[in-house]
Amino acid sequence: MPFESSKSYYSIGEVSRITGVPAYLLRYWEGFFTELSPGRDTRGNRRYTNKDIAMVLTIKELVYEKGFKIGKATQMIRQGDGKHETDERTAEILRLQKKLDQQHKEHRISQRKRTDVLREIKGEVEEILQMLG
Repeated sequence: MPFESSKSYYSIGEVSRITGVPAYLLRYWEGFFTELSPGRDTRGNRRYTNKDIAMVLTIKELVYEKGFKIGKATQMIRQGDGKHETDERTAEILRLQKKLDQQHKEHRISQRKRTDVLREIKGEVEEILQMLG
């Protein structure tokens, strides 16, 4: 059930930012939900796919939004009760990715502005130093 996205694999930090679930909790959930099993790269780092992200969002919904305990959520996912429409999950992932991309863009713009201001200040300080001495 692949989703349309610009990347095939995501690090645990990226998945944490996209889903709003802390990295330590993602690792913890792997022990309870066999359906959440990201692959590993050659260095042993987790590599999440869009399918894994959809599963994280499903688990998050069951546990946080619907209030099920981990055991019951595990049982529901194994029975298929926790499944959602692929289109709904895809739309949510794409929306979160777009939000994250926008935040990165805003960060780059603010970094450029800071750099420009610092260059101006540096130029003014150099002019003052020349005048003084």
